[in-house]
Amino acid sequence: MRNKKLVPVMSVITGVLMLTMIVLLFTIGPWKKSSDDSSLKNAKTGIETELTSATEITEATKGSTPSILETEATWATKEQNTSETPEPTGTSAPEVTESETSAATPTATPTPAPTATPTPEATKTPTPEPTKAPEKTPETTKPVSDPGGSYDLSGMVIVLDPGHQRKANSDQEAVAPWSSETKPKVSSGTSGVSTKRPEYEVVLEIALRMRDKLQSMGATVIMTRTTNDVNISNIERAKIATDNNADVFLRLHCDSSDSSSSKGIGVFVCSKSELAGQKKWGDWLGNCLSNSTGSKFRGTVSNTTYSGLNWATSVPSFLLEMGFMSNSEEDRLLSDPDYQEKICNGVAAFCNKMKNR
Repeated sequence: MRNKKLVPVMSVITGVLMLTMIVLLFTIGPWKKSSDDSSLKNAKTGIETELTSATEITEATKGSTPSILETEATWATKEQNTSETPEPTGTSAPEVTESETSAATPTATPTPAPTATPTPEATKTPTPEPTKAPEKTPETTKPVSDPGGSYDLSGMVIVLDPGHQRKANSDQEAVAPWSSETKPKVSSGTSGVSTKRPEYEVVLEIALRMRDKLQSMGATVIMTRTTNDVNISNIERAKIATDNNADVFLRLHCDSSDSSSSKGIGVFVCSKSELAGQKKWGDWLGNCLSNSTGSKFRGTVSNTTYSGLNWATSVPSFLLEMGFMSNSEEDRLLSDPDYQEKICNGVAAFCNKMKNR
Protein backbone atom coordinates (compact mmCIF):
# COMPACT_ATOMS: atom_id res chain seq x y z
CA MET A 1 0.00 0.00 0.00
CA ARG A 2 2.87 2.34 0.82
CA ASN A 3 4.54 1.63 -2.51
CA LYS A 4 1.35 2.47 -4.31
CA LYS A 5 1.14 5.74 -2.43
CA LEU A 6 4.77 6.57 -3.20
CA VAL A 7 4.31 6.19 -6.92
CA PRO A 8 2.25 9.29 -7.39
CA VAL A 9 4.49 11.26 -5.03
CA MET A 10 7.54 10.32 -6.98
CA SER A 11 5.80 11.18 -10.19
CA VAL A 12 5.03 14.64 -8.87
CA ILE A 13 8.59 15.21 -7.67
CA THR A 14 10.03 13.93 -10.94
CA GLY A 15 7.68 16.15 -12.93
CA VAL A 16 8.63 19.19 -10.89
CA LEU A 17 12.32 18.55 -11.34
CA MET A 18 11.93 18.01 -15.05
CA LEU A 19 9.97 21.21 -15.35
CA THR A 20 12.64 23.05 -13.40
CA MET A 21 15.35 21.69 -15.71
CA ILE A 22 13.45 22.77 -18.81
CA VAL A 23 12.93 26.26 -17.39
CA LEU A 24 16.62 26.54 -16.55
CA LEU A 25 17.63 25.42 -20.02
CA PHE A 26 15.49 28.03 -21.71
CA THR A 27 16.42 30.70 -19.22
CA ILE A 28 20.15 30.21 -19.10
CA GLY A 29 20.43 29.74 -22.82
CA PRO A 30 19.69 33.29 -23.96
CA TRP A 31 21.64 34.94 -21.16
CA LYS A 32 24.83 32.98 -21.64
CA LYS A 33 25.23 32.31 -25.30
CA SER A 34 28.99 32.54 -24.94
CA SER A 35 29.14 29.82 -22.29
CA ASP A 36 31.03 26.71 -23.23
CA ASP A 37 29.78 23.15 -23.28
CA SER A 38 31.45 22.36 -19.99
CA SER A 39 29.21 24.75 -18.10
CA LEU A 40 26.16 23.12 -19.62
CA LYS A 41 27.46 19.72 -18.60
CA ASN A 42 27.99 20.96 -15.07
CA ALA A 43 24.43 22.19 -15.01
CA LYS A 44 23.13 18.86 -16.22
CA THR A 45 25.29 17.04 -13.68
CA GLY A 46 23.90 19.21 -10.92
CA ILE A 47 20.36 18.48 -12.01
CA GLU A 48 21.06 14.75 -12.13
CA THR A 49 22.57 14.96 -8.66
CA GLU A 50 19.45 16.69 -7.39
CA LEU A 51 17.33 13.94 -8.95
CA THR A 52 19.44 11.28 -7.25
CA SER A 53 19.22 13.00 -3.88
CA ALA A 54 15.51 13.36 -4.29
CA THR A 55 15.23 9.63 -4.96
CA GLU A 56 17.26 8.83 -1.87
CA ILE A 57 15.09 11.08 0.23
CA THR A 58 11.96 9.33 -0.92
CA GLU A 59 13.41 5.92 -0.12
CA ALA A 60 14.57 7.04 3.29
CA THR A 61 11.23 8.47 4.22
CA LYS A 62 8.95 5.65 3.20
CA GLY A 63 7.47 5.44 6.68
CA SER A 64 6.49 9.09 6.79
CA THR A 65 4.41 9.43 3.63
CA PRO A 66 1.50 11.36 5.12
CA SER A 67 3.79 14.11 6.41
CA ILE A 68 5.42 14.39 3.01
CA LEU A 69 2.03 14.67 1.41
CA GLU A 70 1.12 17.39 3.86
CA THR A 71 4.38 19.18 3.20
CA GLU A 72 3.84 19.02 -0.53
CA ALA A 73 0.26 20.19 -0.17
CA THR A 74 1.35 23.08 2.04
CA TRP A 75 4.09 24.00 -0.42
CA ALA A 76 1.59 23.86 -3.27
CA THR A 77 -0.80 26.17 -1.47
CA LYS A 78 2.06 28.60 -0.72
CA GLU A 79 2.93 28.60 -4.37
CA GLN A 80 -0.66 29.38 -5.22
CA ASN A 81 -0.69 32.17 -2.63
CA THR A 82 2.54 33.61 -3.93
CA SER A 83 1.26 33.30 -7.45
CA GLU A 84 -1.86 35.22 -6.40
CA THR A 85 0.09 37.81 -4.43
CA PRO A 86 1.70 39.61 -7.43
CA GLU A 87 -1.77 40.25 -8.89
CA PRO A 88 -2.41 43.19 -6.52
CA THR A 89 0.94 44.63 -7.62
CA GLY A 90 -0.51 44.79 -11.07
CA THR A 91 -3.54 46.65 -9.75
CA SER A 92 -1.41 49.43 -8.25
CA ALA A 93 -1.93 51.42 -11.45
CA PRO A 94 -5.66 52.00 -10.85
CA GLU A 95 -4.80 53.56 -7.48
CA VAL A 96 -3.09 56.36 -9.36
CA THR A 97 -6.04 56.86 -11.67
CA GLU A 98 -8.37 57.10 -8.68
CA SER A 99 -6.29 59.90 -7.21
CA GLU A 100 -6.26 61.60 -10.58
CA THR A 101 -10.04 61.44 -10.85
CA SER A 102 -10.41 62.69 -7.29
CA ALA A 103 -8.15 65.60 -8.18
CA ALA A 104 -10.30 66.37 -11.22
CA THR A 105 -13.49 66.30 -9.19
CA PRO A 106 -12.88 69.39 -6.97
CA THR A 107 -12.01 71.52 -9.99
CA ALA A 108 -15.50 70.90 -11.39
CA THR A 109 -17.39 71.71 -8.18
CA PRO A 110 -16.25 75.35 -7.57
CA THR A 111 -17.26 76.44 -11.07
CA PRO A 112 -21.09 76.56 -10.63
CA ALA A 113 -20.93 77.90 -7.06
CA PRO A 114 -19.89 81.56 -7.78
CA THR A 115 -22.14 81.97 -10.80
CA ALA A 116 -25.33 80.86 -9.03
CA THR A 117 -25.08 83.16 -5.98
CA PRO A 118 -24.83 86.78 -7.29
CA THR A 119 -27.27 86.55 -10.18
CA PRO A 120 -30.68 86.35 -8.40
CA GLU A 121 -29.77 88.68 -5.51
CA ALA A 122 -28.65 91.53 -7.80
CA THR A 123 -31.87 91.55 -9.81
CA LYS A 124 -34.16 91.65 -6.76
CA THR A 125 -32.65 94.73 -5.06
CA PRO A 126 -33.03 97.60 -7.63
CA THR A 127 -36.53 96.64 -8.79
CA PRO A 128 -38.67 98.15 -5.94
CA GLU A 129 -36.62 101.35 -5.45
CA PRO A 130 -37.35 103.11 -8.81
CA THR A 131 -41.09 102.85 -8.15
CA LYS A 132 -40.79 105.02 -5.00
CA ALA A 133 -39.03 107.99 -6.66
CA PRO A 134 -41.81 109.07 -9.07
CA GLU A 135 -44.33 109.15 -6.23
CA LYS A 136 -42.45 112.00 -4.49
CA THR A 137 -41.94 114.17 -7.60
CA PRO A 138 -45.53 115.34 -8.29
CA GLU A 139 -46.14 116.11 -4.60
CA THR A 140 -43.29 118.65 -4.46
CA THR A 141 -44.12 120.35 -7.77
CA LYS A 142 -47.86 120.90 -7.23
CA PRO A 143 -47.80 123.85 -4.81
CA VAL A 144 -44.92 125.58 -6.61
CA SER A 145 -45.59 125.27 -10.33
CA ASP A 146 -49.36 124.84 -10.62
CA PRO A 147 -50.33 128.31 -11.94
CA GLY A 148 -54.05 127.62 -12.21
CA GLY A 149 -54.49 126.16 -8.74
CA SER A 150 -57.02 127.39 -6.22
CA TYR A 151 -55.63 128.39 -2.84
CA ASP A 152 -57.06 129.20 0.57
CA LEU A 153 -56.11 132.85 1.07
CA SER A 154 -58.62 133.52 3.82
CA GLY A 155 -57.30 135.90 6.47
CA MET A 156 -54.85 137.63 4.13
CA VAL A 157 -54.98 141.39 3.49
CA ILE A 158 -53.67 142.21 0.02
CA VAL A 159 -53.31 145.81 -1.22
CA LEU A 160 -53.19 146.19 -5.01
CA ASP A 161 -51.84 149.43 -6.43
CA PRO A 162 -52.36 149.87 -10.21
CA GLY A 163 -49.54 152.25 -11.11
CA HIS A 164 -50.00 155.80 -12.47
CA GLN A 165 -53.28 157.53 -13.43
CA ARG A 166 -54.81 159.33 -16.38
CA LYS A 167 -53.37 162.74 -15.47
CA ALA A 168 -49.88 162.94 -14.03
CA ASN A 169 -49.19 165.09 -10.95
CA SER A 170 -45.89 166.92 -11.21
CA ASP A 171 -46.02 168.29 -7.68
CA GLN A 172 -43.02 167.21 -5.66
CA GLU A 173 -42.87 164.92 -2.63
CA ALA A 174 -40.06 163.30 -0.62
CA VAL A 175 -38.60 160.16 -2.13
CA ALA A 176 -38.18 158.52 1.29
CA PRO A 177 -38.65 159.32 4.99
CA TRP A 178 -34.88 159.35 5.46
CA SER A 179 -34.14 161.56 2.43
CA SER A 180 -34.60 165.22 1.48
CA GLU A 181 -34.67 164.34 -2.20
CA THR A 182 -37.98 164.96 -3.98
CA LYS A 183 -39.69 163.75 -7.14
CA PRO A 184 -43.14 164.15 -8.86
CA LYS A 185 -46.03 162.70 -6.93
CA VAL A 186 -47.30 160.60 -9.87
CA SER A 187 -46.00 160.15 -13.40
CA SER A 188 -48.13 159.30 -16.44
CA GLY A 189 -46.31 156.06 -17.30
CA THR A 190 -45.55 154.55 -20.71
CA SER A 191 -47.68 153.26 -23.61
CA GLY A 192 -47.73 150.21 -25.89
CA VAL A 193 -45.57 150.19 -29.01
CA SER A 194 -48.15 148.06 -30.85
CA THR A 195 -51.44 148.51 -28.99
CA LYS A 196 -50.86 152.22 -28.26
CA ARG A 197 -52.68 151.67 -24.97
CA PRO A 198 -51.47 153.68 -21.97
CA GLU A 199 -49.86 151.85 -19.06
CA TYR A 200 -52.29 153.19 -16.45
CA GLU A 201 -55.20 151.65 -18.42
CA VAL A 202 -53.62 148.21 -18.89
CA VAL A 203 -52.48 147.85 -15.27
CA LEU A 204 -55.92 148.80 -13.93
CA GLU A 205 -57.51 146.21 -16.20
CA ILE A 206 -55.19 143.51 -14.84
CA ALA A 207 -55.63 144.72 -11.23
CA LEU A 208 -59.42 144.44 -11.37
CA ARG A 209 -59.16 140.89 -12.74
CA MET A 210 -56.62 140.04 -10.03
CA ARG A 211 -58.85 141.45 -7.30
CA ASP A 212 -61.73 139.18 -8.35
CA LYS A 213 -59.51 136.08 -8.36
CA LEU A 214 -57.92 136.72 -4.97
CA GLN A 215 -61.28 137.54 -3.39
CA SER A 216 -62.69 134.25 -4.73
CA MET A 217 -59.97 132.49 -2.71
CA GLY A 218 -60.96 134.25 0.51
CA ALA A 219 -58.47 137.14 0.60
CA THR A 220 -59.39 140.68 1.62
CA VAL A 221 -58.30 142.85 -1.32
CA ILE A 222 -57.92 146.64 -1.03
CA MET A 223 -57.45 148.70 -4.19
CA THR A 224 -55.60 152.06 -4.17
CA ARG A 225 -57.73 153.04 -7.15
CA THR A 226 -60.52 151.52 -9.25
CA THR A 227 -60.68 154.19 -11.97
CA ASN A 228 -58.16 156.09 -14.07
CA ASP A 229 -59.48 159.53 -13.14
CA VAL A 230 -57.87 159.90 -9.71
CA ASN A 231 -55.14 161.97 -8.14
CA ILE A 232 -53.31 159.84 -5.57
CA SER A 233 -49.60 160.35 -4.83
CA ASN A 234 -47.13 157.51 -4.26
CA ILE A 235 -46.83 158.36 -0.55
CA GLU A 236 -50.62 158.18 -0.20
CA ARG A 237 -50.69 154.79 -1.90
CA ALA A 238 -48.01 153.45 0.45
CA LYS A 239 -49.96 154.79 3.44
CA ILE A 240 -53.01 152.72 2.40
CA ALA A 241 -50.84 149.58 2.68
CA THR A 242 -49.26 150.45 6.03
CA ASP A 243 -52.51 151.64 7.59
CA ASN A 244 -54.15 148.30 6.74
CA ASN A 245 -51.08 146.30 7.85
CA ALA A 246 -51.05 144.54 4.48
CA ASP A 247 -49.72 140.99 4.23
CA VAL A 248 -48.79 141.85 0.64
CA PHE A 249 -48.51 145.32 -0.92
CA LEU A 250 -48.27 144.81 -4.67
CA ARG A 251 -47.64 147.72 -7.03
CA LEU A 252 -48.53 146.75 -10.64
CA HIS A 253 -46.56 148.33 -13.51
CA CYS A 254 -45.43 147.73 -17.11
CA ASP A 255 -41.85 148.41 -18.15
CA SER A 256 -40.33 150.22 -21.11
CA SER A 257 -36.90 150.30 -22.74
CA ASP A 258 -35.04 151.96 -25.61
CA SER A 259 -34.32 148.44 -26.89
CA SER A 260 -37.32 146.77 -28.50
CA SER A 261 -35.84 143.35 -27.74
CA SER A 262 -35.97 143.82 -23.96
CA LYS A 263 -38.58 141.55 -22.41
CA GLY A 264 -39.42 139.64 -19.26
CA ILE A 265 -40.63 140.05 -15.69
CA GLY A 266 -38.88 142.22 -13.10
CA VAL A 267 -39.34 142.75 -9.36
CA PHE A 268 -38.14 145.69 -7.25
CA VAL A 269 -37.96 145.91 -3.44
CA CYS A 270 -36.72 148.53 -0.99
CA SER A 271 -33.18 147.92 0.18
CA LYS A 272 -34.00 149.61 3.53
CA SER A 273 -36.98 147.42 4.30
CA GLU A 274 -37.58 146.58 7.93
CA LEU A 275 -38.25 142.97 6.88
CA ALA A 276 -35.28 140.62 6.46
CA GLY A 277 -36.99 138.38 3.90
CA GLN A 278 -37.92 141.13 1.45
CA LYS A 279 -35.39 140.17 -1.26
CA LYS A 280 -36.17 136.45 -0.99
CA TRP A 281 -39.89 137.11 -1.25
CA GLY A 282 -39.24 139.18 -4.36
CA ASP A 283 -37.66 136.11 -5.95
CA TRP A 284 -40.71 134.08 -4.98
CA LEU A 285 -42.95 136.57 -6.75
CA GLY A 286 -40.87 136.61 -9.92
CA ASN A 287 -40.59 132.82 -10.09
CA CYS A 288 -44.32 132.33 -9.56
CA LEU A 289 -45.07 134.76 -12.40
CA SER A 290 -42.50 133.09 -14.64
CA ASN A 291 -44.00 129.65 -13.95
CA SER A 292 -47.53 130.79 -14.71
CA THR A 293 -46.82 132.89 -17.82
CA GLY A 294 -43.73 131.23 -19.30
CA SER A 295 -42.03 134.63 -19.44
CA LYS A 296 -38.43 135.02 -18.30
CA PHE A 297 -37.80 136.32 -14.79
CA ARG A 298 -35.04 138.96 -14.90
CA GLY A 299 -34.44 138.92 -11.16
CA THR A 300 -35.14 141.01 -8.08
CA VAL A 301 -33.53 144.45 -7.72
CA SER A 302 -33.14 145.95 -4.25
CA ASN A 303 -32.73 149.76 -4.12
CA THR A 304 -34.26 153.04 -2.85
CA THR A 305 -35.44 154.41 -6.19
CA TYR A 306 -39.20 154.08 -5.80
CA SER A 307 -40.96 156.32 -3.29
CA GLY A 308 -44.02 154.05 -3.14
CA LEU A 309 -41.76 151.30 -1.68
CA ASN A 310 -39.61 153.57 0.49
CA TRP A 311 -42.67 154.72 2.42
CA ALA A 312 -43.95 151.17 3.04
CA THR A 313 -40.95 149.46 4.65
CA SER A 314 -43.02 148.01 7.50
CA VAL A 315 -45.00 145.62 5.24
CA PRO A 316 -43.96 143.20 2.46
CA SER A 317 -43.87 145.59 -0.52
CA PHE A 318 -43.14 144.78 -4.16
CA LEU A 319 -43.13 146.67 -7.45
CA LEU A 320 -43.96 144.15 -10.20
CA GLU A 321 -42.99 144.94 -13.81
CA MET A 322 -45.27 142.52 -15.70
CA GLY A 323 -43.65 142.98 -19.10
CA PHE A 324 -42.22 145.48 -21.62
CA MET A 325 -44.71 147.61 -23.54
CA SER A 326 -41.76 148.62 -25.74
CA ASN A 327 -41.62 145.03 -26.98
CA SER A 328 -44.37 144.40 -29.54
CA GLU A 329 -44.93 140.79 -28.49
CA GLU A 330 -45.24 141.49 -24.78
CA ASP A 331 -47.25 144.64 -25.46
CA ARG A 332 -49.95 142.53 -27.15
CA LEU A 333 -49.78 139.84 -24.47
CA LEU A 334 -50.36 142.34 -21.66
CA SER A 335 -53.73 143.24 -23.24
CA ASP A 336 -54.66 139.59 -23.89
CA PRO A 337 -57.29 138.37 -21.35
CA ASP A 338 -55.80 134.86 -21.33
CA TYR A 339 -52.33 136.18 -20.55
CA GLN A 340 -53.76 138.52 -17.93
CA GLU A 341 -55.36 135.47 -16.30
CA LYS A 342 -51.97 133.75 -16.19
CA ILE A 343 -50.52 136.79 -14.42
CA CYS A 344 -53.31 136.61 -11.85
CA ASN A 345 -52.67 132.89 -11.32
CA GLY A 346 -49.00 133.59 -10.62
CA VAL A 347 -49.84 136.27 -8.07
CA ALA A 348 -52.31 133.90 -6.35
CA ALA A 349 -49.58 131.24 -6.08
CA PHE A 350 -47.21 133.84 -4.61
CA CYS A 351 -49.77 135.00 -2.02
CA ASN A 352 -50.26 131.38 -1.00
CA LYS A 353 -46.50 131.03 -0.41
CA MET A 354 -46.49 134.21 1.63
CA LYS A 355 -49.35 132.97 3.78
CA ASN A 356 -47.67 129.61 4.44
CA ARG A 357 -44.08 130.85 4.81
